[in-house]
Amino acid sequence: MLGTVMSDLGRFDQAAGWFERALALRADFPEAYFNLGLARFEQSDFQGALRSFGRSVELKRGETWQGDLSARLGREPAPPFEPMDMGVNEVKLGHDCEQLEHLLQAGALPAAYREVLQDYRSLLEETRGKVDADSIIPFDAGRHPLVARTYKRPIYIDGTPAPAGALVNPALDFRGIEERYLEARPNIVTVDDLLTPAALQSLRRFCLDSTIWNNIKPGYLGAYFYDGFCSELLLRLASELRERLPRVIRGLPFNMMWGYKCDSTLPGLGVHADAAAVNVNFWITADEANLDPGHGGLLVYTHDAPKDWGFAKFNKDSATILSYLDSVGSVPVRVPHRANRAVIFDSDLFHASDRPHFREGYLNRRINITLLYGQRST
Repeated sequence: MLGTVMSDLGRFDQAAGWFERALALRADFPEAYFNLGLARFEQSDFQGALRSFGRSVELKRGETWQGDLSARLGREPAPPFEPMDMGVNEVKLGHDCEQLEHLLQAGALPAAYREVLQDYRSLLEETRGKVDADSIIPFDAGRHPLVARTYKRPIYIDGTPAPAGALVNPALDFRGIEERYLEARPNIVTVDDLLTPAALQSLRRFCLDSTIWNNIKPGYLGAYFYDGFCSELLLRLASELRERLPRVIRGLPFNMMWGYKCDSTLPGLGVHADAAAVNVNFWITADEANLDPGHGGLLVYTHDAPKDWGFAKFNKDSATILSYLDSVGSVPVRVPHRANRAVIFDSDLFHASDRPHFREGYLNRRINITLLYGQRST
């Protein structure tokens, strides 16, 4: 608690000290490792932050599988998962089958994992029609031992070094971007060609290859900062954006990031606001994957979440949100999907995915990435 208070006050060196003391008392405390990672990030200690974030994930998911990956299939998984974390549905299993096939074809996984893929396919067939995209059901680990052994585990994490040099496109007119954001009412700006080609390629590889897509959402999957969605590239990118856009992000602390990977035609994210000050949302899937170039991106409404609404209401209660937006006559700004396009906006603004309609196939899945800075004003 003291570490969190110090972080809120911007005293990150003191915060790190308190988190380290907490971990000296309780070494198996993933939240303390995550918060220590945030404090170290704010001290520009990226390697220290990566170690802390990595340890936080290891306590939840186990160590990243390395060495003889075939032999790893015979070991007992650790740590154990809660029963709800082992639930499945067609969206998750369909994605995992496609990802395993992708990794096998790329030679990232040995041939022994073809049996793993077959076990996933068998479970997918058993699951079809038994649960909708909004729900999950348990599975019989005895009938599907290879699924049970690998499900939601870091069996493969892309370890390709981040590209040297700038990650954010240095040719962008950063001052102009800041002016457009600050003059807009409400605060929203679209930025094309956000990343350098090398950074975009590296980020695509990390998102396609890493087995981190563990959070099952209605029709899509999430990978979160505290659950494996972290790399040197992502941390450097978060820092670089803040440096390039000081009048927009205003030195605000970096507090969360995630990736979402959508099915080809399922709805994507419903209307919500985020608990932050500034939201940087961008897409990395190639343009040719999008079958409806006028849509597939983001709808940003022109009204903030009311200040007296709590997180559960402004982030999750879509019926109440839509009723409120209708009552105030809010009309959304439509930003069509484009590869390497970012939308930077006030996180208090309600927003939602805009009718994704993408080609079938693993490489065509719509992937958006979100970085959050600062805290919501009240």
